[in-house]
Amino acid sequence: MGDTGRAIWRLGHKFLQRGRPYVGMILLTLLVILLANGAKAVQAGLIKPVVDELPKGQDWALLKLIAFVALGLSAAMFVFGVLKDVFTNWLSKRVVADIRNEVVDHMSYLPLGHYHERKAGDLISRVTNDINAMEPAANFFYDDVLMQPIMIAYAMGLTFYANWKLALATIVLFPLYVIPLTRLGKMMRRARKKSLESLGDMTQAMAQTLGGIKVVKAFNMEKVQVDEFRAHNESFFRAMMKAIRQRAVGENLSQVFIGLAIAIMLVGGGFLIAHDEMSAGSLTIFALGVAMMNSAVRELAKSYNRLLEAAAGCDRIFEILDIPREAAHDTGDELDGLSAGVELRGVSFSYGTEPVLRDIDLAAAPGEVVALVGRSGAGKTTLCDLICRFYDPTAGEVRVGGKDLRRLRRASLLRHVAVVTQDTFLFNATVRDNIRYSRPDADAKAVEDAARAANIHDFIVSLDRGYDTIVGERGAKLSGGQRQRIAIARAVLKDPDILILDEATSALDTESEKLVQQALAGLIRGGKRRITFVIAHRLSTVRDADRIVVLDQGRIAEAGKHDDLLARDGVYASLYRTSLQ
Repeated sequence: MGDTGRAIWRLGHKFLQRGRPYVGMILLTLLVILLANGAKAVQAGLIKPVVDELPKGQDWALLKLIAFVALGLSAAMFVFGVLKDVFTNWLSKRVVADIRNEVVDHMSYLPLGHYHERKAGDLISRVTNDINAMEPAANFFYDDVLMQPIMIAYAMGLTFYANWKLALATIVLFPLYVIPLTRLGKMMRRARKKSLESLGDMTQAMAQTLGGIKVVKAFNMEKVQVDEFRAHNESFFRAMMKAIRQRAVGENLSQVFIGLAIAIMLVGGGFLIAHDEMSAGSLTIFALGVAMMNSAVRELAKSYNRLLEAAAGCDRIFEILDIPREAAHDTGDELDGLSAGVELRGVSFSYGTEPVLRDIDLAAAPGEVVALVGRSGAGKTTLCDLICRFYDPTAGEVRVGGKDLRRLRRASLLRHVAVVTQDTFLFNATVRDNIRYSRPDADAKAVEDAARAANIHDFIVSLDRGYDTIVGERGAKLSGGQRQRIAIARAVLKDPDILILDEATSALDTESEKLVQQALAGLIRGGKRRITFVIAHRLSTVRDADRIVVLDQGRIAEAGKHDDLLARDGVYASLYRTSLQ
């Protein structure tokens, strides 16, 4: 068995494995197909007595019986044919829908680093285009693989019933058809994979253009972006045409096989009839059997070729499903409380081989506000990512509530954490739903109280639909300050034990920053003794922190209060003087 054959067997195993919940439906579908194809074969067999016996004398009783049976079989073929179409389509589309759900579920729990290594356009293309391309594969395994072999078996039964010698001669021709089809399949699979990769690049180019349309227009780069898209589109077109040419050859290859079968039938049948070894009725049945076999083989060939094209998309989907998902989200101990605070002990971290944090020792107690400052790339955001357990340290340990994070169930940890970032993400949903995202069971009063605490309630009620206003994609209908205050309301509603503010005001104008700072002050210094980590470039915003930790090249260079650090005239003092210029 070649590489293509092994790949198809593996693919079949993956698809049929996902059909296990529907074994009852599969068995029922097989029964319906057996009955539908059996009725068709028996109907074809009725030709023999008509051709062989009636010329000897007009037997109207026999004719009426044959007509009655033929009509009954036609009715059965109609009923079972409808059921077959409904059942096979239900199976194939149900399995594809299950795979689509499985992929989205799986991708949601992949490590965060996975998304840093892959282009968003390629991932979107896999979830949309590649899964859609899987349908021919599902149709092959849950329709044609069930339907056509049974039809071929019935057709071969007719040919053996007509004359076993001609039937054997026809079977010998099968290798002449299968061998070149297998070789074509390997080339077709490669061509289709290339076309899907080109489609992913094209989707990425389109996503970048639409996502950055304002920048594109600002720099008058429309033509450059269009040309890039056209280049990817042409590459996709060429790869698709190569696959289509190979598919056309494969699908029509059956004509050669059938042509040889017809030649054997005409020559061999004529010879056998001349020597009284075969009747005209038997030759007619043999011809009908060959015709049925021709139809079934041709449909199976078409379906197999479509499968080979779909195999490339299936490979790309199962490649994602084969990536181990994070067990950290679902396994481990529960976090009971944060009485012991947050502690980093000798923590180091690297993205690949590039070190980002080196030997960090840091502790934060409940009620404490810790500011993290430093130049870009110093490791501030990475340190907070470790506290959320988006990554695990490469050395040392992060402890929350006295427990190593690697022993905790991450879902349990994140119930105690809220993050407000500079790049606030809002969903294309209502204001209410965006605030309630942190606590889906919150009632209307809790949402409004959180909005008041975030200094955004008055603005929300001034909107035409108030809290039911759709904010647009990524909150496009709101200003930066409004988006930020909705994000703060989301954090207020969650009432976290650990609050992380990552550059939460750096992109705002002075008026918006003032409103956001007021909202943050209420969140930080509220009644709850929460631990707050504040990342800021504007050092004026962290003067009142209980402790300022200065990171420099992945290490803690200094730590202390604002005035003490200025008096030391070290890294912090230098950063502070630069921020005032």
